[in-house]
Amino acid sequence: MSRKSIKEKTIDRYPIVVRRASIFMFFSYFYLIFVSCSWAYAMKTQENYTYKLTQSNGDYSIWTTPPSERVFKNDPVPDFLSDEASSKVLVYAAKNEFEPFQIVVKPALEMSGSISINMGSFGSGIETEIHQVKYINITKSTDILGKTGYYPDPLWPVENGSSISLNANENTAFWITVHVPKSVAAGEYTADFTISSASDSTYPTVNMLSSATVPVTLHVFNFAIPDEIHTKSQMNFSHNTILDKYGVGCCGEEYWIYVERIKQYFIDHRLTPKSVLWSGGLTSSGGKPYIDYDCTARTFTDNEGIWGFEEPAQRYLEGSGLMRGSFDYAFNEGTGFPSFMAATFQNNDSSQDQRPSTFCSETRTTSDWYTADNPYSPYNTKWFSYISAVESYLSDNGYLEKAYYYMANEPQDQADYDAVAWYSQELKKAAPNLKLMVSEEAKPEIYDHPLYPGAKIDIWLPVLNNYDPEVASIRESQFGEETWIYWLHGTRPPYFNPITLDHPGIESKLTGWFMWKYRVRGIAYYSLNNWSKNPWTDPMTDGHNGDLFMFYPPSESNSTIAYGSNNHRFVPSIRFELMRDSLEDYEYLYVLNGTKQPEINASTLSVDRGSLSSSIPETANMADIQAGKIITGVASYTRDSNFMYNLRRLIGLKNGGEISEIPDIEPPIVHPRSEGAPGNYYINFQNPQESFSTQPYGNPTMQDQVVDGVTYRMLDYDGKTYYAIGPEGYDEDKGYGWFGNIIKQPGQTRDPWGKETDERKRTYIYDDYGRVNTFEFALPNGEYEVFLCVGTPRKNYSHNNVKIEGVLFVDDERNNYFIERSKSVTVSDNSLTIEIGLTGMDEYTMLNYLHIEAKSTQPPDPPAPERDIDKPDTHTVLTDTISDCIAASESVTHIFGTSGTNHVTVQKGAWAKLINFPGNNIITIESDSKLFSVSRSGATVTLKASDNTLLVIPATKSHQTIFFTVDNKAFDLFVDSNSVMMGDKKI
Repeated sequence: MSRKSIKEKTIDRYPIVVRRASIFMFFSYFYLIFVSCSWAYAMKTQENYTYKLTQSNGDYSIWTTPPSERVFKNDPVPDFLSDEASSKVLVYAAKNEFEPFQIVVKPALEMSGSISINMGSFGSGIETEIHQVKYINITKSTDILGKTGYYPDPLWPVENGSSISLNANENTAFWITVHVPKSVAAGEYTADFTISSASDSTYPTVNMLSSATVPVTLHVFNFAIPDEIHTKSQMNFSHNTILDKYGVGCCGEEYWIYVERIKQYFIDHRLTPKSVLWSGGLTSSGGKPYIDYDCTARTFTDNEGIWGFEEPAQRYLEGSGLMRGSFDYAFNEGTGFPSFMAATFQNNDSSQDQRPSTFCSETRTTSDWYTADNPYSPYNTKWFSYISAVESYLSDNGYLEKAYYYMANEPQDQADYDAVAWYSQELKKAAPNLKLMVSEEAKPEIYDHPLYPGAKIDIWLPVLNNYDPEVASIRESQFGEETWIYWLHGTRPPYFNPITLDHPGIESKLTGWFMWKYRVRGIAYYSLNNWSKNPWTDPMTDGHNGDLFMFYPPSESNSTIAYGSNNHRFVPSIRFELMRDSLEDYEYLYVLNGTKQPEINASTLSVDRGSLSSSIPETANMADIQAGKIITGVASYTRDSNFMYNLRRLIGLKNGGEISEIPDIEPPIVHPRSEGAPGNYYINFQNPQESFSTQPYGNPTMQDQVVDGVTYRMLDYDGKTYYAIGPEGYDEDKGYGWFGNIIKQPGQTRDPWGKETDERKRTYIYDDYGRVNTFEFALPNGEYEVFLCVGTPRKNYSHNNVKIEGVLFVDDERNNYFIERSKSVTVSDNSLTIEIGLTGMDEYTMLNYLHIEAKSTQPPDPPAPERDIDKPDTHTVLTDTISDCIAASESVTHIFGTSGTNHVTVQKGAWAKLINFPGNNIITIESDSKLFSVSRSGATVTLKASDNTLLVIPATKSHQTIFFTVDNKAFDLFVDSNSVMMGDKKI
């Protein structure tokens, strides 16, 4: 795992490590696609996305950073890049995608005033939208990842030409979103972001600020993300709250304009509101019919029109309905939402009968519920016949596959499990194909209930901190049951939570990658716009900043605005916009996987886990490899924005056929201990503040050790030196520490009593809070043999659980004083990750010590030979009689040609510069054309390959034929009408 950058910081100082630094030649069927100088920059294996722009001046600094990096008011301005990129902002997007970028303006210490901003047009139907990043005052942080003070989150809509007030020495960030239509051709587009001085009565200028123009280069990939959404969701959202705060009345044209805007806004964000068909629907609270139901004929009749089921379903599920003339265009160009809630419960007590008190003239009593187990009572007969009719009606109308019945919320105890199991069993008898959802992790108390063997849940919806990927994968592969996830205020570190306002922005970018990695089919959240209190001034609920809202009211006072006064624009959060970005990343993986959803392969189930087998069953695919670089465990993730955006860009290039394979990049090394070859490391978990200098601890020697200016507490014992580590939070300087509740609820002790004499076993740390905690330790990538010891000298505990780098060392086991175990693990992200504890188990896992020993060391790749193309090892002069020559491998050769036909062979790894080659020459390169990139300066063309072959050759009006022997490809190089051509492609 790798939690590389917990603090929000600039990232340009950390280079990305590239295992195979390759530059590729790109193919489309039978010809090479060569790139111009400007495109060559876009094809670099790595780029930096945080830098100061050269348009900065004495009045203000202008800089940019990825959207997942929150820009605080007092953040320092980063450095310039060393190349031309410092003068422009780079944006990459697929067709049919919304992609944000940030431009930040920071006035000098003595400057303040106002500016006017303008985002120019990219043309070709490409649209842009501007928001200003605003701040929420956090008076109490949610957890260790948060901080108090002004926190960037609301995105305030602004228009071109708007005047923006700037404060001296404070950042003002602009969030610009680009929408690329499907019809746009792949290629590069440029538009200018202009900053001008502004002075008016509304924004009085203290100092006149100078103007600046920042070019924005948009690279459109040669593919489109699909219209269909491949991630399902259930996002609870109040339409009425929006209508009220935006001054919209019922129920005329303005009303429907806003209903439509809300639906389109959600589907543009690849999210599904919980009430897809609002203000119509199929059922109401508790599953009661919303449209007309005939209890005798068991049939539905929709007499409600646009307020019913069929009209809204045609529009918002099919994308085609016009709502009886309310609209004259298709919804979302003909693509509707992927799922909808056909029925739901009435309250959160799963053990209670939540169906209508009276139904079809029958009054419900306790004898109709699970305790009586009487599915054929008069009420139940009517009710389950109705459920059967619901299934038939949905099937006849073509919506059954998209529908689900959210039948119970968060069952807590055995009574809840009994009720859910009984009710799901009876529902499945009546409507076997109507999907049932329960907000709970897959539990045998439900799916394997001894009294109700027909219990069946189709969609399990656990909170992330209760999610078990092994069980979920088994339920899907063997029983066809999906798993979705959701987040609560209790979803704390080490788990990511995209809802938490004062967490690093990148957490909201993890969702799509996590869903792909673990085959999570959907997500849910219970409140996107609860404005019962003003989130602008009071962001915390249940100790969680951001809980209950991912939108902000259109007025900072939470009052109703005049209709249309803000151009009908919503006020999203950074969290909400990055959620869209992450779900679009999922679609990148979907395209990379051949436009197929990831599968689970049941044949990989192996390890016994009670009545179920365990391991995460996956069918490997190219997208899995990439997702695994971001998500390394359920509670461990890469948090480096630069790495994530580089990886996404490379996937986009691969999806569009612009590169033949994705370079194997990995997160940057951010701690010196991770550099170099694998070695041996030893850890003793204890209270490092205690001293071993007094009895009975006189044997070991504790000492401070300073390495690179960082002080570590070390323990010398039994010929080895151990890091003495307690339950402290992750420390970037030390390169180790904990994520999770263990930091706030620590247990650390030494037990010298009993028969145990090994001081490493007498010390331990623990947490009994019933949550998983994650520890990370920076070290080099490689294969390691890890020896683990858990336990205490005098007590046994029943639920010890330890996983290291995804390998289960201790599986919910009882210790007989100590459990000692050794297994092999692979570290691929420069950090060893340990997970201890079990969710819901308020018992101890006592962690004693670790030995981490390298199984093998791999020397670094030898450096490439230092060569200069202008400093040849040999010169070859061809003549009319000797017109053939060879440029030898690993050498630099200058070859002077003749006016006739020259024949030159360039061996793999050779560097050759051809001089005075005017004729129809034939150059044979003993390499693969796919490895080459091509660039030019004037009429001089450079071909450079990842296998260290280099050719510099002049282009002439006479064709030069270049032949690649490995893949048997030939291309003509020539000058045509002042253009340099390689085959039929302009260089």
